[in-house]
Amino acid sequence: METKATHQAPGGTIFERYLERKKIQSTDDQCLEAGVLISELKTVDTDKAYSALSAKINRQTKMQVIWMRFSRIAAILILPLLIYTVWSQLGHWLERDQLSYQEISSPSGVRSKVTLPDGTKVWLNAESTIQYSIPFERKTREVKLIGEAFFDVTKNPESPLEVKFNQLIVRVLGTQFNVKAFTDDQQVEVVLKEGSILLENDRKGSKRQVYLKPDQQWVFDKTSRTAVLKEVDADEHIAWHQNRLFLNQTSMADLAKQLERWYNIKVEIKDQELYKYKFTTVFDNEPLYRVIELLAMSSPIDFRYIPGEQNKETGEAEKSILEIRNK
Repeated sequence: METKATHQAPGGTIFERYLERKKIQSTDDQCLEAGVLISELKTVDTDKAYSALSAKINRQTKMQVIWMRFSRIAAILILPLLIYTVWSQLGHWLERDQLSYQEISSPSGVRSKVTLPDGTKVWLNAESTIQYSIPFERKTREVKLIGEAFFDVTKNPESPLEVKFNQLIVRVLGTQFNVKAFTDDQQVEVVLKEGSILLENDRKGSKRQVYLKPDQQWVFDKTSRTAVLKEVDADEHIAWHQNRLFLNQTSMADLAKQLERWYNIKVEIKDQELYKYKFTTVFDNEPLYRVIELLAMSSPIDFRYIPGEQNKETGEAEKSILEIRNK
């Protein structure tokens, strides 16, 4: 068998020497590239870079200073406004919370007299209620009324008296007047005895005003929403506060209501024809039996009085019944 010999030069084959040379060349190239980068780093202008950085920091600092100054100015301007707003609201809340009402009622069959804190005298008819504000002597003396009341108002130019009823307001300084505003009545009546009063609508947006002079009566009809101002004898309309029951062409329906409130009874009208009757007379602090006798003597009607019995369930006495019928 013939064997071929292969020649190898010292230091390895030609291919190995080529690879070794590439490694050396690659290392030299990397060193050269690194030297270039180092050279470029050495050429950076450090003063210029520092100046740029300082300028940026200064700009940010100036913005912070400007913002801080603006915040201080805003605080100086807004803080007093905020304090004023809070104080005003707090004062309003405190005033609202401190303002309360004292209520006084006069039940059926009872008429009472009340003296308000300012000295104003109020006579309450039966089935009537007033509420007056506490404290009372403020910029406005406020009274709310349901029913009928006669007012003798203490004069105070700095604090007018307001009487509110049925979405209406009577404003006075010092005078005598009567308000009749029962919830179940068809009409609302205001009569002036002395002085002058201003009558206004309490509804928002309404500008209606009426001035009353002595011996004038303002009558408002709830159904038709109409009002009439007329001349009257005020003494007739305020006689009740002196325990005088004054009837002047009074209808049977109105007479029944007055008797119910005045004597704490229930009136039953048995004949429809009786509603056409009208009555004119004066009862001066008379008991019920005397009123019945006088009415029976002066008209073709008859009365039957049924005493009230005690309710077995509640233990309370029921109202007596007065039946009215034709003779």
